[in-house]
Amino acid sequence: MKKQVVSILLGAALAAGTVVPVSADNNTITFMCWYDEDDMEGVLEAINSELGGEYQVEYTYIAQSDYNNVLSTQLAAGEGPDIVADGTNFPARIKAGSVKEITGADFLADFNEAGFALCSDGDAVYGVPSYGWFSGIWYNKDIFEENGIADVPATFDDFVTVCDTLAGKGVQPLGFGLADGDTALHSLLGYLENSFYHNNEGNADGTDFDVKFAYGEASMNGTLNESVEKWATLIEKGYITEEMLGISNDQALADFIADKTAMFNGGPWQYTSFADAGMNFGMMPHLSEISENKYMVGGPAVNFGINVNTKNAEGAEAVLKAMASVAVQQAFVDANVGGFSYRAGVEAQMPAEYDAVKDIINSGNIACTWDRWSVNMPSQSLFDEAKAQLQGLVTGGLSVEDYLQSLDDMAASIRYQ
Repeated sequence: MKKQVVSILLGAALAAGTVVPVSADNNTITFMCWYDEDDMEGVLEAINSELGGEYQVEYTYIAQSDYNNVLSTQLAAGEGPDIVADGTNFPARIKAGSVKEITGADFLADFNEAGFALCSDGDAVYGVPSYGWFSGIWYNKDIFEENGIADVPATFDDFVTVCDTLAGKGVQPLGFGLADGDTALHSLLGYLENSFYHNNEGNADGTDFDVKFAYGEASMNGTLNESVEKWATLIEKGYITEEMLGISNDQALADFIADKTAMFNGGPWQYTSFADAGMNFGMMPHLSEISENKYMVGGPAVNFGINVNTKNAEGAEAVLKAMASVAVQQAFVDANVGGFSYRAGVEAQMPAEYDAVKDIINSGNIACTWDRWSVNMPSQSLFDEAKAQLQGLVTGGLSVEDYLQSLDDMAASIRYQ
């Protein structure tokens, strides 16, 4: 469910440039997002149930690839939906003054503070989170067994060895859709979380590096080179290939479901697709050189706030309160089997397919570099640059040094100060 979405009134899916106006209807509250209709159906039903007929939610789906530009354009024009939905870019919405402060609202009391990582600025709160997401590596248990792989790899070197074994038997180890997907970047960032930020004894800065980087006090080039070069073993060995640049993420997902690849980077939003296909599958974490203290990549998913230009502040607040309820938060988690909630009273499912990552999640070892970048830059912009430039790393057109320097250059142009 980290991907696309729907309209509860089944209004037409708008083209990327179409404006979703702030509602002037006293009973209709508008919002839009990038989530898939099937995944959001239960969430939207729960919201309307909580509203009890006093207000009606009108929802519009915008493709994830267009969403940032569409929402930014609308907000800059004083338009946009009554409810502002965003993920990594929510801190930028706060900095731009696009969402109302809601500090002290009674419906915030039952959320874990970690849930406000992307929708707060200091002690001021501007939104509520939906659910917690994480990404890892899905693997086909039958393919592993058929090729003599008895154990889930415990280290990155073990992981590369598994890829070697599969490739040696004619099986494509990894499936990445690099034409539009961000899963290869998740793979890289997952490796960095485990090798550089948390498990590198010689790294005195740890996660502080990202904060220093965000403020221009440290650079990626000259700091992360060794770690990125290690991860790029997957490119050098031909497990992440130039051909994947022409494959969409949806196609890569379909290939995994069709047993054409042994592993696929993703998260709980794909669980139902695998289960419905009758797959025998599981999830493993991103890995580093050590087998302990593992981390998943993840954090708060989409966050919801009130547009400062709403013409119905009372209705928008009622919808936001509904979104913070146990019923709606439970609907978010139910739509993302294996996801977790920051809201007290919500019960998350953790089926057997998550056995290899369950302890990591329960220990709270879920981290995300771009959450830390957001303290002083619109981190979605840097994330998008990192994803785009990764293609050059895959083709060999960029060296690791060039790749990291491109991110330093982009950061220098988008820092708030």
